[in-house]
Amino acid sequence: MRPSAQIVVARAARTFTPLLALFALTLVTARAPGEGVGLIAALAFALALALHALVFGAAAFMAAFPPLVMRWILALGLIATLAAAGAPEWIYAPMAMEAGLFASSAAGASLIVAVLFGRAAALGDVEG
Repeated sequence: MRPSAQIVVARAARTFTPLLALFALTLVTARAPGEGVGLIAALAFALALALHALVFGAAAFMAAFPPLVMRWILALGLIATLAAAGAPEWIYAPMAMEAGLFASSAAGASLIVAVLFGRAAALGDVEG
């Protein structure tokens, strides 16, 4: 497909991807912890990641979300979740658990999208 044929889709993705990410971050910060909102926000963030990868391709996705950075975010999210689960008396434990769940789920979704879009021949950056 010619690059000029996708101008409307690219403009829409440039508009809605930051809005989806902002929606996910708003969910994490505004909702009460303990309701599983970290996972729901991570799914909304994964939708923004998938939209970005579908429209702009695997190379642009890997440049915007480097796998090494996403692995570090995944590790920090798991550490925060496990620390909050290990210290339930801590006053910030529910908030740390939700934030850790959001970080680990969003980073995991980023790594999955990178693998799927980077490996599949039909979803690559092939211009035909």
